Amino acid sequence: MPAAFDLQGHRGARGLKPENTLAAFEAALDVGVHSIETDVHLTRDGVPVLYHDHRLTELHCRLHHPGDAPAPESRPRLIDLDWARLHAYRADRNPDPARFPMQDAAPTPLAVHFALEHGGDPLGIPSLGQWFAFVAAYAGDAGARAGKSPAQQQTARQLIFDIELKRVPFQPDWTGAPEYLERQVLHDVRDAGVADRCRVRSFDHRTVKLLRQLEPQLTGAILIAGTAPIDPARLARDADARIYCPEWEFLDAVQVKQCQNEGIQVLPWTVNEPDAWRRLLDWGVDGITTDYPDRLAELLHRTGR
Repeated sequence: MPAAFDLQGHRGARGLKPENTLAAFEAALDVGVHSIETDVHLTRDGVPVLYHDHRLTELHCRLHHPGDAPAPESRPRLIDLDWARLHAYRADRNPDPARFPMQDAAPTPLAVHFALEHGGDPLGIPSLGQWFAFVAAYAGDAGARAGKSPAQQQTARQLIFDIELKRVPFQPDWTGAPEYLERQVLHDVRDAGVADRCRVRSFDHRTVKLLRQLEPQLTGAILIAGTAPIDPARLARDADARIYCPEWEFLDAVQVKQCQNEGIQVLPWTVNEPDAWRRLLDWGVDGITTDYPDRLAELLHRTGR
């Protein structure tokens, strides 16, 4: 096992709270994750926001403040909506109750306080900048007042922000220059002063390489789905990345060893089954991305890993 195993909450803690919301991030921090993965798109006015799909849908959100915002049933694209207009939506729906039966939409204490103090909604669609500010609040006086323990706050101070840039070359959902998405994300990262705690990942490996060129403090990670590459370590090196993030069902012990022998860490996604966790841990992966960081944390503690 690596000395610094990365227990990563997927979209916060999707098995516990609605994904990519302040409540989901708080739930993940409460169980002691080392990193949180989230997804970034741009609004029409260039604000990086945390939402997985490029369109709003009724499966994930609803209109919370009636007005002229389009209904989520009409599936508006994020890139066609201004940041201010997104405040009309609450992303508190569970799109797959059979898969996530324990997910609940009750607001969490610090998320409620943060939303009241800074504006917004504990279950709304947050911006990237709000996420950084929320984690800082968790680690500070606001977190202490919300009952967070010193150990929980220390973990938040060291949290790795793992940012997936949702770049789809065939159907681009950004505006302006070709590097607009990357530069807007980088602006918020630098504004928060967290470049040394940020990891950038994408299925478009060119995005990872570009961001590493623009800001060498960032850590690069490449995403792979549906395939087992002949040379995964080379793919990572070509993107100037240090982390290989495969779909877990296309990973085996040979690839783990191959990557680690060449200085590339392995962080598979998105793994929710205990038997799979145990096999991956036996192979010595550097971390695991999961919707249930609470359950994986318990297994790690129970097995002394």
